[in-house]
Amino acid sequence: MSAPALYKYAIWAPDYADEECLARRLSVRERHLANAKKLTEDGILKIGGAMIQDGSQLTDQPKMQGSLMVYEAASLDDVWKIIKEDVYYTGRVWDKDRLEITPFKAA
Repeated sequence: MSAPALYKYAIWAPDYADEECLARRLSVRERHLANAKKLTEDGILKIGGAMIQDGSQLTDQPKMQGSLMVYEAASLDDVWKIIKEDVYYTGRVWDKDRLEITPFKAA
């Protein structure tokens, strides 16, 4: 039996805008990064990282405002399952109402 076809998905996961969001992000960051490492090792996460507020990348502590990732999976449902299990999703870091997942085709 052959493996299922895999497709790439771009995920834009903006953070909530409240003042406590950065503290929530930092409090669960190590668990999030451990999960991201496993997803990378499993071949699911192709690239990922924090989006930085314009201008703050020049400071010692840039202000993170969300995450940008590319996953490879068999379906959009599979990607949503992974996202909904992420501690940034369950821990109210990523804004669930603004999170977007879009099919992505690399050039």
